[in-house]
Amino acid sequence: MSAIYAYFESLAKEPYFLPSIAISVSIAVLITYLQDKPKNTNENQSSDSKPTPSSDSHQSATATDAAPKPKAFALPTTELPPPNTTRVFAYEELAKHDGKDSEAPVYVAIKGTVFDVSAKRAMYSPGAGYSCFAGKDASKALGKSSLKVEDCVADYSELTEKELKVLNDWYSFFEKRYPIVGKTEA
Repeated sequence: MSAIYAYFESLAKEPYFLPSIAISVSIAVLITYLQDKPKNTNENQSSDSKPTPSSDSHQSATATDAAPKPKAFALPTTELPPPNTTRVFAYEELAKHDGKDSEAPVYVAIKGTVFDVSAKRAMYSPGAGYSCFAGKDASKALGKSSLKVEDCVADYSELTEKELKVLNDWYSFFEKRYPIVGKTEA
């Protein structure tokens, strides 16, 4: 739990920190923490229960002993398909993948790369916290940590150095979690 507090404390010190994003992340982390928290927190566990690794132990924990990552931010359990960089999306075509059509995939573009975020449809569909990004190249908004629709544009040339770092961090985050299905038109 102290790691969660430290994480949010470090976020609060950043100049690009937005309360709306902090609230969204806080809720996701809290829900995940409460879902993964064992029902019995007493020290008296049954003898057949698996011991948890001690924090002062110098033994390396195996993958099964490691604490689970929050589900909202976890890497996919299956390997992503190879990136499709040959398909080119016109902005009008990209806009059709905004989550309004439950049969169509949901796409978000960052720096001209189109990601299929359908696996997290609930986060990007209309009315959801990140719906402003769906069906658009949201590079500027992601760099500015903004949820404003007017910031969801492809042109990120006005971003500061720190905002460019944030944008690149978001790109890396998406690249590890969502399939690349194409690129936007130049």
